[in-house]
Amino acid sequence: MPELIHDEIVVRRPPSPGLAAVLSVLLPGLGQVYSGRLLAGALWFGLTWLSYWAVLIPGFLVHALCIWSAYQSAKRWTYY
Repeated sequence: MPELIHDEIVVRRPPSPGLAAVLSVLLPGLGQVYSGRLLAGALWFGLTWLSYWAVLIPGFLVHALCIWSAYQSAKRWTYY
């Protein structure tokens, strides 16, 4: 019986910086997760939540930094 060989090429589009930013607007850290940075997404979520809760650092400022970070993460995305 002949062996069947299937060559598969998986093409993955790089993440969209704009979509990463929008996702982080909706939920802090989600843009980082979308870009493949799970730990960074969890850290941004925790930091933003803590900032809104504690009011020591304005939460909206940390949220804005999170959105910027998500945008930059998607821009720097490379294939592995």
